[in-house]
Amino acid sequence: QASLILEPIKNWITHIDFNYRIMSANRHWDSQQTFNHDVDGNPVIYGTGSNVHEELHKENYMNLNAYTEYSYNLESGHNFKAMVGFQSEMMRQTKFGLQRDGIIISGLPEVDLTSGLDYNGGVVTPSVNGARQRWTTAGFFGRINYDYQGRYLAEVNLRYDGTSRFHKDQRWNLFPSFSLGWNIARETFWEPIAEYVGTLKLRGSYGELGNQNTTSWYPSYQILEVKASDGKWLQNGLKPNAAYVPGLISSTLGWERVRNWNVGVDFGLLNNRLTGSFDYYNRLTLDMIGPAPELPASLGADVPKTNNTDLKTYGWELSVGWNDRLRNGLGYGVKLMLSDSQTEITRYPNKTGVIASDTYRKGMKMGEIWGYTTVGIAKTQDEMDKHLASLPNGGQSALGSLWAAGDIMYADLNGDGKVDAGANTAGDHGDLSIIGNSTPRYHFGIDLTADYKGFDFRAFFQGVMKRDYFQNSSTFWGSHGGIWWSTCYTPHLDYFRDENSVMVQAGEADVNLDAYFPRPSFRTNMNHNVQTRYLQNAAYIRLKNVQLGYTLPSSLTNKFYVNKLRVFVSGENLWTGTNLFKTLDPEQVDAANGDYPLSKTLSFGLSITL
Repeated sequence: QASLILEPIKNWITHIDFNYRIMSANRHWDSQQTFNHDVDGNPVIYGTGSNVHEELHKENYMNLNAYTEYSYNLESGHNFKAMVGFQSEMMRQTKFGLQRDGIIISGLPEVDLTSGLDYNGGVVTPSVNGARQRWTTAGFFGRINYDYQGRYLAEVNLRYDGTSRFHKDQRWNLFPSFSLGWNIARETFWEPIAEYVGTLKLRGSYGELGNQNTTSWYPSYQILEVKASDGKWLQNGLKPNAAYVPGLISSTLGWERVRNWNVGVDFGLLNNRLTGSFDYYNRLTLDMIGPAPELPASLGADVPKTNNTDLKTYGWELSVGWNDRLRNGLGYGVKLMLSDSQTEITRYPNKTGVIASDTYRKGMKMGEIWGYTTVGIAKTQDEMDKHLASLPNGGQSALGSLWAAGDIMYADLNGDGKVDAGANTAGDHGDLSIIGNSTPRYHFGIDLTADYKGFDFRAFFQGVMKRDYFQNSSTFWGSHGGIWWSTCYTPHLDYFRDENSVMVQAGEADVNLDAYFPRPSFRTNMNHNVQTRYLQNAAYIRLKNVQLGYTLPSSLTNKFYVNKLRVFVSGENLWTGTNLFKTLDPEQVDAANGDYPLSKTLSFGLSITL
């Protein structure tokens, strides 16, 4: 990393920043044969793999950023600043690997000490892989700033960016932006109330940015895949090399364009003891690379991804704080942060309106949860039979069979005499409906501080005021996905049991007709359809951090040549308030099965400043 700053003329400054990074990773593994024993104690090969693998991954990344700026200030209070610059990135990637079977000496798992044979003595063709890839970006940018006596503020930006990832006719794009601000509190007519309202600033902005990041580095280029010894037939006893027909691509794939506008206000009252800000924003993502639209299987290939989606995100952010110090020396502060946002699809080529987790529909809100409406758990076979009899056109057969006491009774919302998902489209969704939304709403944070005669205290709370969540795994259900995937925690014991239950008849459990969970089953997951009864409220509040400290008086620490000495105790995640099911953690629900809670941590510390 190198940086150079030049100022040949006063107020004319040139910055040149250069960054270069090399990443080199070597990976080695060896798989040794493992053995088990049969009923007679004889060794039996359990794991047949016996191979060595070597792998190298190297990346060279370069980033050059050069810009020059000039400031000009007039005595009348007009201030100007102009800047132009250039930025470029370059990534070079090299990787290769090889693997050969037949470790000869178990203590020396090296490639050149392998036989190339499997455990039966058959020849195994070594596998190799290698690739060299690169991408480059370049951008020209400029900015003009203006302000007048800190009252009127204006800024205009312009970027012209290019990327190697797209075809020549889609490679470059222009992205403008501007912002305006008015500090009303600096106006002369504001002076009579400046003591009460010392800061009041109105601001607004509009801008466009581009996104060129894609899953693959060159998604608009066809790739002919060639593999050694990958044929599915034999020639002279060996698998031949094979080449695969490239998939379909979109030659018009290009930049995603993000347009954002926002308005806001900053304020400070009562000698800035009460401060805050509020922002409202609207962001349009145009020509986003969305899921490939559904086409008939007769196409014979995967549908290529294109710039086929537009979405709109809108929301607001609020921050309010109070800081003061009393005459007795006690200082304290309270800060509240609150925000909300929603995202809506405004364009997507889903002509049939199909409802699926991997596709979009025009007008849909991101995070929609479609599910069935739950009538309840049938407490007796008679109650279940009466429910099925009220559905003369198929009952609940679309969802399962052999319905009995302890199973879920689903509601027939459209009154067609059966419970199903219809055509699973927005126009015909049967008895499905939108029962919730998984998007976290109303994020908040509360920061409390205090200090008095060397003691200091801080407590920080965070949380989400609204979020729906449906967990469809054994972590939530207990018995789910067959006997080998099921699990059981204490909360799962609240399942339906009548007098016919095996556990009840064995005297190991009591009858539980008012259970939270339906009867467990390893045969089917028909009771586990997305539904209103088990939709979770994932709102929460958590004490993320609480800290108490004491700073020794400087008159004492200076005797030991210590400028500042502070001792403290700190706690993390000590308390959580939530109605979420007990096996789930509100901050972990998006990770895996959401069943691994954050650790509660207590720590003690000593901070010394010399």
